[in-house]
Amino acid sequence: MKQAWGILFRGMWVVGIWLGLILGGWGADADVSVKASLERGVTVIGESLQFQIKVTGGKQATDIPDVKVEGLEVSYAGATQQRSIQLGGGGRRNESSTVYVYTVVAEKNGTFTFPAVSVDVGGKEYQTSPVSLTVQASSADEGARPKAMGIVEITLGKKAAYVGEMIPMEVRLYVDSRVRWQPAAMPEIGGEGFTKVKMPEPTRTEQVKKNGIDYDLLTFKTAITPIKAGKMSIGPVVVQYNAQVPRVQKKAGRSIFDIFGDDAFGDPIFSQMQLIKAKGEAVELTVKPLPVAGKPRSFSGAVGKFELVASGSPREVKMGDPVTMKLRVSGQGNFDRVEAPILKDAKGWRAYPASANFVKDASDELGIRGVKTFEQAVIPEDRQTEMPGYIFGYFDPELEKYLELVGEVGPLKVTGEKTVVAKVPAVKDPAVKVEEGVKPEPVPVVTDILGQRYDEGVRKGFWAGEWGKEFWVVQGILGGILLVVVGVRLRGRPSAAVARAVGWRREKGKLLERLRGVGVEDGEFFSGAARVMQIEVGLREGVDPSGVDGVMAGGLAGGDEGIGEVIEEVFRVRGELLFGGGGVVGGGGAMGDRQRIMKTLEKVGGNDANR
Repeated sequence: MKQAWGILFRGMWVVGIWLGLILGGWGADADVSVKASLERGVTVIGESLQFQIKVTGGKQATDIPDVKVEGLEVSYAGATQQRSIQLGGGGRRNESSTVYVYTVVAEKNGTFTFPAVSVDVGGKEYQTSPVSLTVQASSADEGARPKAMGIVEITLGKKAAYVGEMIPMEVRLYVDSRVRWQPAAMPEIGGEGFTKVKMPEPTRTEQVKKNGIDYDLLTFKTAITPIKAGKMSIGPVVVQYNAQVPRVQKKAGRSIFDIFGDDAFGDPIFSQMQLIKAKGEAVELTVKPLPVAGKPRSFSGAVGKFELVASGSPREVKMGDPVTMKLRVSGQGNFDRVEAPILKDAKGWRAYPASANFVKDASDELGIRGVKTFEQAVIPEDRQTEMPGYIFGYFDPELEKYLELVGEVGPLKVTGEKTVVAKVPAVKDPAVKVEEGVKPEPVPVVTDILGQRYDEGVRKGFWAGEWGKEFWVVQGILGGILLVVVGVRLRGRPSAAVARAVGWRREKGKLLERLRGVGVEDGEFFSGAARVMQIEVGLREGVDPSGVDGVMAGGLAGGDEGIGEVIEEVFRVRGELLFGGGGVVGGGGAMGDRQRIMKTLEKVGGNDANR
């Protein structure tokens, strides 16, 4: 009975405390205090622990305190509210706290100090005291504790390459198999002077042995293409993932009031996923420039190993009818720089722009291997006996030389005659006398469908014909009204050619304004400069600027060698920068004399106002 009364008494005592908290409020807040603490003072590389900043007796901090310690990875994990009752001195004191929690992972051994952190509470600055952490080599008994920090490695297909060559690359993340984890984002790869292929979804492999430890392996694949020669660094690389980091068990002997203390947040039941950033060191790559000697005219920037197969249909056409040529370039390399093969001998052929379609190899997610098919319509202008031959030039990085592939198709039968535009004889005016001794031109004899009669001369009395002058006056009035109506309807509607020219001039003006600015990288500058020259040729010659190459743009020089050299430099550097395809990473260097190039652009492309 006494035992029952004791249990009832203690239960009523606890209930009374809760009722006091609810009905009487928490009481007056204590003085504001700010304290920093570590979950433990000793840890090992790769092991996670908590750093806390506890603000007691005041409102939340105005800003989240920023904590940085070199050699430690410190990440803000969130904040929690705590309420507690402090008994003593014959009364009780209600206390509220905000705890700011940070996840800390050591990257190297040594002793590290968390500096004093300033915290703004209610407009007043408070400072924590410095806290020390010792990171030591892991011992045998600590081997049972999983390490949350992953290991990141970069592997390249080769250590030396040429400009424009595609190089397979892998980013590998190793995480201790005993840790529950999942990837959070694609890797962040640092470095300049290269382009990279978009990464497909990574592959995960369980239980991979590394240094005698079981790891889960996550492999990211991509391919990089250097766009400039020299030594370059690929990386460093950062991979983010979420990990369930085990926390240290607290010792026994806890009382009912401990649920209001600091231990609650450190209890394993409150453990949560934490964002971890693993970092991998950069790797070096030596990039060699493409040789100048031996470069064929059919080379457009393709680097790799390729094959060419050409076919055409139909094999019998009439003079003036098109032949459809199908050109298949297959192999391995930078297909984004593979352009259509060119005619081996263009004489006697009228060729139209080719369409392109690329299909990557089924076993290749990156698009390094595949087939690029071009279709081009060509019209024989002479009686041809063979289909047109094609040549395709590329650079083989293994053989370290340029190669040309020749696509021979086969025989072709062309029937019919070459179309000739007949001359229309001038109408003879009977009033004009034929000079004596000059033989008059013979009148053409019509043997087919009845044509115009050239032997009738000009009809006499045309206005006095059967319709009468009144008829023609009325027709003239009606025609004038119709012309006025059509003119009003069409006013302000420029022709398609005029509209295209206006659009090109507007584009050229924006490009020139952009190129005059500061901070334009090399790739954008030379691409924009070449486009200005292409547009200028298009405006002058009435052709599509996209089809203008460096040779055609050379006509802008007008015999000026200085301007010709600048045009050649712009298209050459633009081609080198675009060998990798897909844009430019990095750059920003002073390649060539930009001021001289801008003066040239103003000369050849900045005179629209005078047109």
